[in-house]
Amino acid sequence: MINLPDVIPSIIYDDTNSYSSLFRSSGKSLPNITGKALYNCKTMNNRLKKEEYLMPVLYSVAKKICIAQQMALEEGNSLKIYETYRPYVTQISIANSLKELANYDEEVKKGINSSGWSESWFIAQNLSNHQCGIAIDTSLVKITSSKLKYFEDYYYTDITNYEEYTMPTKIHELSKSAATYAYGISNKNKEILQKTPFSKTMNDEAKLLQKYCINAGLSPLASEWWHFEDLETKYNIKNNYSTGRYYITECYST
Repeated sequence: MINLPDVIPSIIYDDTNSYSSLFRSSGKSLPNITGKALYNCKTMNNRLKKEEYLMPVLYSVAKKICIAQQMALEEGNSLKIYETYRPYVTQISIANSLKELANYDEEVKKGINSSGWSESWFIAQNLSNHQCGIAIDTSLVKITSSKLKYFEDYYYTDITNYEEYTMPTKIHELSKSAATYAYGISNKNKEILQKTPFSKTMNDEAKLLQKYCINAGLSPLASEWWHFEDLETKYNIKNNYSTGRYYITECYST
């Protein structure tokens, strides 16, 4: 995997799961998850000469994220990536916590298990594409101030201030209110996906984020407006995927 801040420094990075997880369901805190640091991924980045989050994805995925960011920058916007790689143990902890909450909270249970949805749509119960290095959770911001910064042999847009767009829900809201589409549908068939209606909660800003990422070659997830993955890379790597049974705590940054 390659560290996104090293190659796309113009993106805003904010891995909330590394210091205070935002995961909720129907607005309610997940036991032992919400507000907790689930892992540590911020370190001194020797290339950028500052502290930055580690945001690893496979190299071919980074290329598509770069295209999405270029499209956003052209319109005065930027991606704000909240998570890329997620350790397997964290994945299972979130899934178990959501299940526990749904067992005694009817509102949460209805939010993830009704209208054709099920809890597996909102958090993978086993290995997810986050562990494989092919998925990102991202929002969109409007740039209010920036400067051109020199970085080794390159110039890039250094965002100094921004306003995050209002999205259908807060990021990492695990319920049908965060759904991209009106119903659950596989993202493997792009033609069918294009004909699928958006959910009633989707707004123009979320649709703009969809446009950037889909046009860059990433696939959306029907149940989460913020989640995008690279199915082409997943097909190409076949069985050579990461299982996520490890934490990432440092990076070469060269």
